[in-house]
Amino acid sequence: MSEEIATLVENINASPEPLHADFTSEVRALVRCGLPAARAILPLLMSPDELTRLRAQRVLEGVSRSAVADTWGGDWALLWHDNGDYHWRAEAGKRQSAVNRWLAWLDQAAAAAPD
Repeated sequence: MSEEIATLVENINASPEPLHADFTSEVRALVRCGLPAARAILPLLMSPDELTRLRAQRVLEGVSRSAVADTWGGDWALLWHDNGDYHWRAEAGKRQSAVNRWLAWLDQAAAAAPD
């Protein structure tokens, strides 16, 4: 993981947007970092803090939407469903199952990404 991504992950809650508590400048920067950032936030999806989980979910949503190049289409919705329908307020077992699926998907996406 790059130093930039590590710093953004560590500070994901530092700069909340006034009108959108689920977004911070760090969330937006992590989305721009792509697949490496999605992998880096996976542990945050299991955080005891709900806002941290919500913000990590927003990163995963943004990165995965970009990865399928279909911002609001059915392909992304199917991907989200196939990977466990992660929701930041779901019970821990369901969240962990989704995190495991996303980890496998990220491994596949990284292997398929052009060098």
